[in-house]
Amino acid sequence: MVNLTVVLASLCTLSLISFSLSEFHTVKVQLEGEVTLQCSNFSTLIVHIIWFKLNDGPNATVISSMFTADVNATMKNGFKDRFLMTSNITHVFLNIKNVNSSDSGLYFCGNNKNGGPVIVGATCLQVYGKIIQKNINKFLLKAPLNNK
Repeated sequence: MVNLTVVLASLCTLSLISFSLSEFHTVKVQLEGEVTLQCSNFSTLIVHIIWFKLNDGPNATVISSMFTADVNATMKNGFKDRFLMTSNITHVFLNIKNVNSSDSGLYFCGNNKNGGPVIVGATCLQVYGKIIQKNINKFLLKAPLNNK
């Protein structure tokens, strides 16, 4: 995985983002599991709150956004089925259901200020494991019985 410091330094050097990174988490989740990412709530301010993911390459993908903590989040296309953004008084959350390997990566929460994203928190999501039991069951169902 790419070093967070290198990624953030590169993005800031290119003036693509600004940040007041107050927290960084690493979260591990099992394949097909469920995970909730969080960052400190800055939503008491009237700002455009955003969750986005850094992809391979220079671009980040916006996952969801909300204008205040008391308004339902808008989920972007491709994220409506398994992702849900919520907020309470203390945190902003991003819940991911039925996690798959492509969900691994660097997630940011932040806001839009002066036309560009401001990062408040970052989470490195690591997806691990294989569902071995399913593979064993498939094998056993297909295996011929040897009755000698």
